[in-house]
Amino acid sequence: MNGLILVASLLLAARGAVAADPPVRVATLLPYVADAVERLDGPVLVATTRQSLHEPPAPPLIDLGNPHSPSLERLAEARADVLVGERALHGPMREALERSGAELILLDSSSVDITLDGLLGLGTRLRAADAMAREVQKTRADIAASTLATPVPALLLFGTPGSFLVVSHATWLGDLARRSGLTNVGADTPGHERHPGYMQVSDEVLVGLRPELVLLVAHGDPKALTAALQQRLADGGPWEKLRTSARRGAHVLPPALFAANPGLRLGEAARYLHSLAVAPVENPS
Repeated sequence: MNGLILVASLLLAARGAVAADPPVRVATLLPYVADAVERLDGPVLVATTRQSLHEPPAPPLIDLGNPHSPSLERLAEARADVLVGERALHGPMREALERSGAELILLDSSSVDITLDGLLGLGTRLRAADAMAREVQKTRADIAASTLATPVPALLLFGTPGSFLVVSHATWLGDLARRSGLTNVGADTPGHERHPGYMQVSDEVLVGLRPELVLLVAHGDPKALTAALQQRLADGGPWEKLRTSARRGAHVLPPALFAANPGLRLGEAARYLHSLAVAPVENPS
């Protein structure tokens, strides 16, 4: 009798193993989603776009190239079950992306809460809801712990070859800065909105903002944009008065954390902003 029970138990276990769902194969056009998926047990990341233009993902991950123009051929090779993109950036590509055969999920990354809530929903779809919830909870706690006791006036700039744009609250970076206790002095300035949340503002308006801290996200060659920023801030430059008011300095933010939404690393980004805001004053008045 005991032998029959043992055989029956083994048969049931074998049937359960056969019936178990295979891991969800994930391709993503967002590097922060790749980072999140790799933290989870269960889903398998098979393809991703590049965090940096000249740094493809490590094999065996399939390199999908630039997030703005991903390789549809390589995407088809990935045989993904789920493909994750960004609503504003990849929504117009929906038809082409869906030809890969993967279920397309488009997230919104325009603010801190929207980003993290999107990751929670993704965790549920990937059958890893509890693990994703733990990661998101830790990120929220890290952001809360990085809030300044006293607000610091800051100017957030997004630098591209040939122009510097003011970052408003209607971006993930503007929202993170606000949560960190930085007062974004350029958030409500009048100007031409070149992209949602990014304003072209005249030099005359900028120099009247008087931030204590200037923060630049470099979109392009960081060295070239740093040199261009320093030239504008130099004696006789159009932003000389900004340098005088920026007692806490002008800083180019590290691309790995700030060139694009860092997702579960938002807490790390908040800590970095906090460290700049509490550093000793460079230009005491």
